[in-house]
Amino acid sequence: VNDPAGIPIDGFCWPSTSPQATAAGCTGKDGAALTNASTACGMCSGEFFLFRGGCYKAGQEPGSEICTTAEGGRCTTCKTDTNYIFQNPAASPTLGSECILCSDATDRDGYKGVANCNTCTAPGSALGTAACNTCKAGFSGASCTTPCGGSCASCDKSNGNTCTSCSGSKYLLGTSCVDSSGCGNGKYADPQSNKCLECGLVDCDTCTYDAALQGPKCLTCTSSKIVKEETNGATTCSEVAACTQYNANGPNFLTNGNARCALCSNVTDSTTGNQGIAHCITCQKASDSTAPTCSACGNGHFLEGNACTATCGTGCATCSESTNPNKCLTCMAGFFLVTTGENKKCVACDSTPDGGREGCSACSNNPTFKCADCRANYRKQPNGGASDDYTCTKTCEDDSACGGTAGSCDAIVVGGDGSMKYYCSHCGESTKFPIDGICNSDKGSNQCSKGVCTQCADGYFLYMGGCYKVNTAPGSFMCSKASTTPGVCETPNANSRYFAVPGAKATDQSVLGCGNPLGVVLSDTNAYVGVEGCKTCEAPTAATGMAAAKCTACDGGKALTGSGYGCVTCGVAGCSTCKADNICEVCSDGHRLEGEACVSTGGPNLSTGAIAGISVAAVVVVGGPWASCVSGSLVEGKQN
Repeated sequence: VNDPAGIPIDGFCWPSTSPQATAAGCTGKDGAALTNASTACGMCSGEFFLFRGGCYKAGQEPGSEICTTAEGGRCTTCKTDTNYIFQNPAASPTLGSECILCSDATDRDGYKGVANCNTCTAPGSALGTAACNTCKAGFSGASCTTPCGGSCASCDKSNGNTCTSCSGSKYLLGTSCVDSSGCGNGKYADPQSNKCLECGLVDCDTCTYDAALQGPKCLTCTSSKIVKEETNGATTCSEVAACTQYNANGPNFLTNGNARCALCSNVTDSTTGNQGIAHCITCQKASDSTAPTCSACGNGHFLEGNACTATCGTGCATCSESTNPNKCLTCMAGFFLVTTGENKKCVACDSTPDGGREGCSACSNNPTFKCADCRANYRKQPNGGASDDYTCTKTCEDDSACGGTAGSCDAIVVGGDGSMKYYCSHCGESTKFPIDGICNSDKGSNQCSKGVCTQCADGYFLYMGGCYKVNTAPGSFMCSKASTTPGVCETPNANSRYFAVPGAKATDQSVLGCGNPLGVVLSDTNAYVGVEGCKTCEAPTAATGMAAAKCTACDGGKALTGSGYGCVTCGVAGCSTCKADNICEVCSDGHRLEGEACVSTGGPNLSTGAIAGISVAAVVVVGGPWASCVSGSLVEGKQN
């Protein structure tokens, strides 16, 4: 059992007296009441079903990965089409054992899976063990007990030395794992699949992975053909005659000895006769070993002598006068042309004062403005019913969306006006770190590594993987005073939307949002949580185990539970206080409680009063959406 205490509802650990536990019908075995020390459910109700100590709702994630239909707190149909789970063949399965993981070797009514098994076939009607079809990554053998050999990350079930995927910096070549240099001619090491893949380029002998192309780039060709560089960055193998010949203009030129057909703009080889001209798009070469001369330059550049210089105005691709920003003819990507009288200038697509649209990265203005795409940290949505025009909604304060890694921009900061903004909790580039919510290569004196921060310097505090300054936004929205202990927030912002975490150390998150249902687990294993849907709150006292802030006001039309430790929807007619969403706890005057409904009495309130109990929000223990408060979870049985 994990510490601190909590019970799994839909894969999240919630305190036993939370509205979520109430809605799921989580109780102890045989319906016994839960306590603050409870770590598992013994029964569930309604469309929730019991699975490995937790209550999950059928038909919605993550429960839908286990069970497709449930009734009366029991799964009636397991999700078996993926072969990770099988239906318990017992006539009357024990509650919570209706669905069995292929990797679950615990006896359940005489049936069980195989430890380290990934997919399996259910046992027949006779008691016994499932037949394992594939092992989990790293294991092989009939019983999935033999580790894979060598550098195999996964291997054939019948032979541990037959690799099916590789670990670390190794690449799969057939059934073996090799270094990037071991793929051989005609193949390249693909970092996306960790496999040696065929070059797939006609007449190409050797190739390498190109990050810009996200695929192979030819290095040498077979027979008498040479590598030709294309204007889109790709390479082909062609005859020498297919390249621009001497004393002729074209996008390519022959390098010395007719070794390669290089782009006019290729300046990587400094040898005379092999080096092109930066930004040149057409050129010619008089003879072998002579330098090419440029005849035309690319967007935004003018030809001066044998060099292409950037002299058009900002954003101009072509212009009628150099250095004059009002003489643009065409614009570069990300800009649009604005005409005012005889002046024509290129304006950034996201320049709202000039008629652009916030967050827009690609656009046109012929005859009206249309946005074709949005910046990385904005979400694209159709503008009305248009199929070629979009609006952009900001989803992350970091321009790169924290490097583009999913789930990296989830550090929520609530401003004084109640608006929520999203900042980086992790940076996709390992050399950048979340400083004030933005990925920055300069971490100062903060202790950060591999895209996250673990301890902050004096004047900063740790919040969701990043270090924030106390006296500047966005840090000042959360904290008003730093502790004498460097890296710790002592006093939260006076807006009461955050609370100081009791007993937090320099390596702990020391401030938490009132409405943060994820919470924090401190180094001493105590946990503190906000209340889901809470707007303002009071800080909890120091606890052993789990403690929640006391909510004083809820957001979004939610209502406080009687104890103040939960925010719920309460639309039950005649109800004054709910204990869970639309589950009444106390009826208003003139009504009495019958089940979950309030019935009119025609007189004063006959209710016996509030039901004792505390409703608190959630904390997720390490493990993501499949987190479980008891040993074992579904994610252990499934390979992606």
